[in-house]
Amino acid sequence: MRRKILILIVFSIVFLMVVSCKSEEMNKEEKWEDTSTVFSSDYGEMFGKEGSIGIIGMKTITERGQKWMWHFWGAEDISYKEWEVKAFKQGEEGAIDPINSKDEMLSPRGNEIYGHARSTVLFPSSGLWKIQVYIDGEYFDEIIVDINQE
Repeated sequence: MRRKILILIVFSIVFLMVVSCKSEEMNKEEKWEDTSTVFSSDYGEMFGKEGSIGIIGMKTITERGQKWMWHFWGAEDISYKEWEVKAFKQGEEGAIDPINSKDEMLSPRGNEIYGHARSTVLFPSSGLWKIQVYIDGEYFDEIIVDINQE
């Protein structure tokens, strides 16, 4: 009986180690590349994900920050909601809030953009950043941006 329990414990430990290693490999293999394409709209040239997230501003951020004007397509129900951003740097754990100041509520702009807001962003370092947008506490969408912090 002791032998069966010992074998079961050893098997469980080996299994957990294999699963743990697989998870780490999957995280390392996640491909990070700038997914923020440049496109034009009625409001000017933007980068982001056309039809979802559009940002007017520069990807080069100075020590005082950079002004970004955010545009969100989607359904009317995102208008007049609170929004927030979480940013994750490639190869690092944990998220930051890159926004120093912002319009707290989204406002509609035109016939298609149901969320629009101004902000000032600042990133602690250059590199690839995954930017996730949450509207009214719910995940909206994300883009990966190659930020140049000066």
